[in-house]
Amino acid sequence: MVNRQSDTSVFEIVWNNSNDALFTVDYEGRILLANPAFTKLLGWEPKDLKTPDHFIFQNKEEYEILLDTLRSGKNVPHYITKRKRKDGKILDILASYGAVNIGKVLAVGMYKDFTEHMEMHRKLELSQASYRNLLDHFPYAIFLTNDDTIIYANQLALDIVCADSKDAIIGTSIGRLLQTEHPLSLKEGEPATEKVKRIDGEELWVEITVRRVLFEQEYVNQWVIRDVTEKKTYEEQLEYFAFHDPLTGVWNRLHFTKEMKKIMDEAGKKNSMFGIMFIDLDDFKQVNDTLGHDMGDELLIKVADRLKKNVREGDVLCRIGGDEFLILIRDIRGKQMLVEVAKRLQDIFQVPYQLGDRSVVITSSMGIAIFPQDGTDAKTLISRSDQALYRAKSQRNGVQFYEG
Repeated sequence: MVNRQSDTSVFEIVWNNSNDALFTVDYEGRILLANPAFTKLLGWEPKDLKTPDHFIFQNKEEYEILLDTLRSGKNVPHYITKRKRKDGKILDILASYGAVNIGKVLAVGMYKDFTEHMEMHRKLELSQASYRNLLDHFPYAIFLTNDDTIIYANQLALDIVCADSKDAIIGTSIGRLLQTEHPLSLKEGEPATEKVKRIDGEELWVEITVRRVLFEQEYVNQWVIRDVTEKKTYEEQLEYFAFHDPLTGVWNRLHFTKEMKKIMDEAGKKNSMFGIMFIDLDDFKQVNDTLGHDMGDELLIKVADRLKKNVREGDVLCRIGGDEFLILIRDIRGKQMLVEVAKRLQDIFQVPYQLGDRSVVITSSMGIAIFPQDGTDAKTLISRSDQALYRAKSQRNGVQFYEG
């Protein structure tokens, strides 16, 4: 069984237990939401920063430049800045902002307390030896290369390429240690996210930033490499659940509506027709009531699987919630074709489902609307197929077409 609340719970756990301060800001730079680590780090509650004086914990001019960059849709990753705690103490902060530009949310931000690191940096920056010491203790993998040859690597660099010692990689090409599917195209100072393969064969996602720096009296390339595999996986999960039903894995209503609009444009240009089939399982509530919600979920998964196997490639299937499904059937030749499809689907529905040690037979009711005769926009077509479904449910295991 798939737990529909598990993904939300994971996100809440990450948000509430992260050691890094995580927050969202609006287009005026006000903090909308902040996790507990934000208040622990800075002492400010989000409500303290929603006033017109929300610049009180940072430099106003610097922050305005940052906001303009985020408003343009560009991310601002990993830079050192200063923030003032509520008690007046000034902290060095490693800050990152990701542009979102959705609804009220301009960006998502992350702060890491870098005060100790920067204090170390200020004490050691007078000599190249201290620079090397800083690199040794930097929280990300650091390589220094002359042309493509590695001349320095910190401990985290050894870890990220799975090397036993510095001697094993000094003098080696960095391209051999971190292989990519295509040649790297890096701009100085601009982070690039790449999928790389290590010498042990393991693949991971990394963020790479390359800069020219002075090291032991010569300019070399400094590679800052951060393992973002977990972050990339999280983003892929977010993208998946944005367009898929988390229980059954079929498309959700958001994706269905987007695809429907595209297909509608194509059908209008080709003067073709398609059908919208609204499906509801008869007496599904009785399954939940007698066998339990876990078995009800299992039944929905099996129903979705049967539907996926019995719709054509190019047709669009989605679950819109509960026991209701939508199917867009493309390029129909007429009403009779939809009658045949509905009959075939009703037949496959009635093959018994094995739920644990119980064999369950269900029926379905279907309402159908046709483009363009029943509507020329997504909202109208779905609504009219729903109206047809309402009439079909009155007779159970029935099929009804919209009648205007």
